[in-house]
Amino acid sequence: MKRFNVRKSIVEHPDFVAALKSIEDIHQWLRESGEAGCLATVGESGAGKSTVLECYRAKFPVREEVLRRHVPVLYVIVPAVPTVRSLAEAILIALGEIPQVGQSSARLTEQIVKLVHGCGVEIIMLDEFQHFVEGDRRSLRQVANWLKVLLDRLPAAVVLSGLPSLLSVLRVNGQLRRRFSRVTEIRRFDVNTREGAETFIGVMQALAKDMPLPMTDITDKCVAMKLYYATAGLVDYMCKLLSGAYQIAERRGAKAVALHDFAAAFRVHIWKDAPPSRNPFDSKFNGVPLDQPGEPFAGDVQ
Repeated sequence: MKRFNVRKSIVEHPDFVAALKSIEDIHQWLRESGEAGCLATVGESGAGKSTVLECYRAKFPVREEVLRRHVPVLYVIVPAVPTVRSLAEAILIALGEIPQVGQSSARLTEQIVKLVHGCGVEIIMLDEFQHFVEGDRRSLRQVANWLKVLLDRLPAAVVLSGLPSLLSVLRVNGQLRRRFSRVTEIRRFDVNTREGAETFIGVMQALAKDMPLPMTDITDKCVAMKLYYATAGLVDYMCKLLSGAYQIAERRGAKAVALHDFAAAFRVHIWKDAPPSRNPFDSKFNGVPLDQPGEPFAGDVQ
């Protein structure tokens, strides 16, 4: 099989560019003024938020210097069932420090402050921050208060990223709400406008440009709508569908990727139990968006 990694293709669509520019802005302002800004980046699951963070981090790789480990941009994934302590430990691990067993949250916080200064951290990115909202109200207040105190002591800008529900963490603390007043959103593509449809088709073409096999014409309106229904305009699903369809076509020895390859890929990678009437690539598809209860895109916005 000829290799085709669709996720290596970074497509700079308008929301992606705007989100990246927002991070660049607070980074540049920090370097020019010494003022550490804050930013929240939100979007639905699969919209491409983590890709934006990883793309920016890649511009500033970690360097092992003689006297220190230089980490200009620190990327941290918030634990799935987080507490102040587990987040503090995750930050330390990202800085290359193994937390000692039994240390208090206060002690862990002191280590973070010391290492952020010592490692020359300029931006801290906390991804999947909405996990804190999934806890109880008390935990929400605890993390909001801890984050506010931590920010007061750090010389670094901070980017919070996650589902829109992460904004609930900021609402419980007035100072945090003011600090993170700048919010960027990465939205799903919307084919209901001409501009949105052109962007969606353009991104699909860009993602597929290195595919070793030719494929059905994405610019065809009927085909484009099938692809849109199957992915809801979310980049992660677009990648899964393209990659899956290519693999299926290649394995059967095809000379091109056909619609039935997309139909099979949809069942494998997006909705395995889809009846023909709910598979966008099936002739029996009823043309209704897949956002009903129990369907792939039901309740994506949190």
